[in-house]
Amino acid sequence: MTVTVDNASANDSGVSYLRKQMNSLKTSIAQGKYLHMRCAAHIVNLIVQECLKEVLESIKRVRAAVRFVKNGTSRLVKFKECAILEKVDTKAFLSLDVCTRWNSTYDTLKAACAYEKVFARYADGDPYFTIELISDKGPGVPDEQDWENARKMAEFLGHFAEITKRVSASLSATSHTYFHEIGEVNILVNNWLNSSDPIQATMGKRMKDKFDKYWGQWHDIVENESEKAKGKEKDKENINLLIFVAVVLDPRYKLSQYTEFAIHQIYGQSTGEKVWAAVNKGLHGLFEEYRATFAPSDGTPQSTESESPQSKQVGGSDRMMKSMYAKRMKLNSGSSSSYNRGSRTELEKYLAEECEDDIKNFDILAWWKGQSSRFPILSRLARDVLAIPISTVASESAFSTCGRIMDDFRTSLTPFMVEALVCTQDWLKRATPTNIAENTEELTYLEEELIKEFKDKAIIENKASKAQVEGSKATTSTKSKATTTTKSKSSKTCKSKVSNSKPT
Repeated sequence: MTVTVDNASANDSGVSYLRKQMNSLKTSIAQGKYLHMRCAAHIVNLIVQECLKEVLESIKRVRAAVRFVKNGTSRLVKFKECAILEKVDTKAFLSLDVCTRWNSTYDTLKAACAYEKVFARYADGDPYFTIELISDKGPGVPDEQDWENARKMAEFLGHFAEITKRVSASLSATSHTYFHEIGEVNILVNNWLNSSDPIQATMGKRMKDKFDKYWGQWHDIVENESEKAKGKEKDKENINLLIFVAVVLDPRYKLSQYTEFAIHQIYGQSTGEKVWAAVNKGLHGLFEEYRATFAPSDGTPQSTESESPQSKQVGGSDRMMKSMYAKRMKLNSGSSSSYNRGSRTELEKYLAEECEDDIKNFDILAWWKGQSSRFPILSRLARDVLAIPISTVASESAFSTCGRIMDDFRTSLTPFMVEALVCTQDWLKRATPTNIAENTEELTYLEEELIKEFKDKAIIENKASKAQVEGSKATTSTKSKATTTTKSKSSKTCKSKVSNSKPT
């Protein structure tokens, strides 16, 4: 149904070629209009990079300060002493970021801002700190404005870091959350765009332009989406409609007022109406295509030579008519037709029902599995749409795993050992953490059992040691008595010998 890729131009060409091949083989859905799904994490990355350009100098100064402290053991010791004097109450310590990864920059800024006063105290005690940072190669010592920009960026990037974690999840369905994440980014960008701070407003303008390029614009006249856009027409590509279809297939939202409200907030009132109409049209079109593909064949029962004579009677004819009617009903799945005007399609029934409660741990896959008997065709559509990955982070991480395992020091590993290491790493990451809050009673019981067990064991060991001591004492006394008896016997023997040896 879709191929999720990043924004490289080579991927656009590859998706276009794949679409043509699938259309020629008649294996595509909706003529491949929804085949190209852009990676949400990469778009978020592009938006954040536009934001960082405006305060790049402040970030460079904070980064240089962190690098100076972490470049020597003695510096780290002295810095920690300054942190103790400043009474910094944080468990996180300084971390140096990777310039090309904004999420690591967020971690650096967040940790460094907590040690702002410590850096000031450290600069007073180490003159080389200022000398190195203000040198020709240094960006300068971070001042109050730099720290203020760093705090604002750390707070702002924290929201995008959480969004990136959610869209990059690989152990649960994410396609139905894509629409909500777009709405979150839209609110964050608009808040900075309308800020009274000129720096924030400028950064908001940069991010808004990038947001509109991929998510925030809707073009009335778009060239055939089944073919690759060329030149400036590529910038007129609309957002993939399956993003909206996925949220409609979430039984908590459907085509509700919330969904319509969110679309209007992202695109505006006038453009939002056009997007809303396109979503309805695309949803019904997909459902009709699935209905034509997966509904039972339109076959009328025909009499055969093996039919019983009773089937030709009036009663038998009546049963045949009912059978034909039942098959027709199943075929159309309740669709309105010339002979069945009062019925509705599965999609109409689904949308007409009340939305499910928006609970925290709602399992959408389990819900559709339970409703597959009521909505056999719609559940197939939901299964395919909810399986769409909205990010390429998981797949890229899987391909880069080999580089982390097969390094320069482990190039002689056998294929079996490499497979074992990769699988073990995956199993460790998938391990379900224990929720202590939910198992308090069980932990208390286990603790009592352990205390009782070790207490009984200690009592037994104590008794055994006492018995051993008493046994050793008894053995010692017995040996001493035996020795005394032996000595007395030997003395008596000697006396008798002496007496016998006297002359008569």
